[in-house]
Amino acid sequence: MTALKELGYNDVYHMKEVYMRNDADFWVAAFEAKYEGKGAKYGKEEFDHLLGDCMAVTDIPTAAFAAELIGAYPDAKVILTIRSVDSWYRSMLATVYAAHIDPWRKLQSLWDAKAASMWALRQKYHEHLWWNDFPRYGKRFFREHNDLVRSLVPSDRLLEYEAAEGWEPLCTFLGKDAPAGKVFPWINKTNDFQRTSREVTAQIYWRRIQDVAKVVVPIAAITAAIWWRSGIKAFLGKP
Repeated sequence: MTALKELGYNDVYHMKEVYMRNDADFWVAAFEAKYEGKGAKYGKEEFDHLLGDCMAVTDIPTAAFAAELIGAYPDAKVILTIRSVDSWYRSMLATVYAAHIDPWRKLQSLWDAKAASMWALRQKYHEHLWWNDFPRYGKRFFREHNDLVRSLVPSDRLLEYEAAEGWEPLCTFLGKDAPAGKVFPWINKTNDFQRTSREVTAQIYWRRIQDVAKVVVPIAAITAAIWWRSGIKAFLGKP
């Protein structure tokens, strides 16, 4: 994602945008339509409504709709990032799966509306992508997803790309010049995910503190006023 932004693709949609834009409910409905038969499956009209201002998409949940997005935007170029399945699996265990089994995430969903929506979305993709058992079926999903993308995208619109290759193949494929003097952005996705998770958690707790303060501060003010008035009366010897 960082590399795409360096190349001028400023509006890149990924999981962080789902949270920031309050889009989780849309994706929950999309999963239910695709996997549970609830309503019409999403197509170009629905994706345009949500993603029409974006220049690129990446990450879950959009990866779960690869076939639908490829069909909706047949002229789009597709970058299939490749890596060792074991490396991907370890990273997912430390990030997406760790968040799924974290009891604090469930607790947050009980008092925060945005956290509740994200929790509902998390439940949907864990249920439908690897049957609520990532340790057992995660690698299978990885292989099947890559094979699906390869089967749907013509070779002239598909780049199988590993980040270690740097700027050259990416820029050639996209018709862009490599950023002058820019080192390819090596982002540790695990650390980045965990940092973002901490930021989101802090936002949730801060909203809760603000909500509590809206109630507690007026009560405290009223209590203080009553106490002060009672104290004045006692000082003046009035009943």
